Amino acid sequence: MGGAAGGVGFVNAPLTASEVRNFKKELGNLVEDPIGVSNQIDQFLGPNTYTWEELSSILKILFSAEESRMIRTAGMRIWERENRMGPPGEYKLPVVDPRWNPNREEDRRSMEDYRKLMIRGIKESVPRSSNTKLAFDSMQGKDETPATWLNRLRKNFQLYSSIDPDSPEGQILLKTQFVTKSWPDIRRKIEKMEDWQEKGVNELLREALRVYLRREEEKTKAKARIIVAVARESIKAPSGQGLPGKKTLNQRGKERK
Repeated sequence: MGGAAGGVGFVNAPLTASEVRNFKKELGNLVEDPIGVSNQIDQFLGPNTYTWEELSSILKILFSAEESRMIRTAGMRIWERENRMGPPGEYKLPVVDPRWNPNREEDRRSMEDYRKLMIRGIKESVPRSSNTKLAFDSMQGKDETPATWLNRLRKNFQLYSSIDPDSPEGQILLKTQFVTKSWPDIRRKIEKMEDWQEKGVNELLREALRVYLRREEEKTKAKARIIVAVARESIKAPSGQGLPGKKTLNQRGKERK
């Protein structure tokens, strides 16, 4: 993926899918650090020029479909804000391959614009505010129910940021925070689900509730086992001891002596 424009023509020097997947392991969290993530990707792509298909494939590997939509929306917003008399944002960030020819100057410029807007779109994909830390730094308590945790996140979004948790962008952020900041057993279980990022909040909540209820059930069973064990010990007669108040023949014989 990607190539450098030379004096004779466009030379393709592709990045492999495995290279992109390996890079993803080092990539930060889009919600928590969109600026850092955009800088990482910018450095990873280097100075090369990429086709629409190549950049789209890279986005698909690095981000969920909803995150990619957030990035594209932000990129279009940036373009239209800075180029009011120019073509619409959909033209600069098309969803269908525009078949740009890298050996044509105009098309190559469109490819370069696409890359720049993608990087800038990553930076502005997550709404920022002065209280972002309060909105995103919460963690689920061990004994906090998943429903209570989700409601707390919603309130934090509303109180400490400009994010509407029910908007498309807000739903993406809400899901990401709900899963990645959940108690470890819940987080591990949900992250094992295939394409969990594509599932709705309610489906993730149901899965989290199943894990929580299993944990509570095991806790109840453990308490019951302890109670039974203590009860058995309390009613068990001490070994080697006769009935209270009565002496054996050997004991009486020893006393006479």
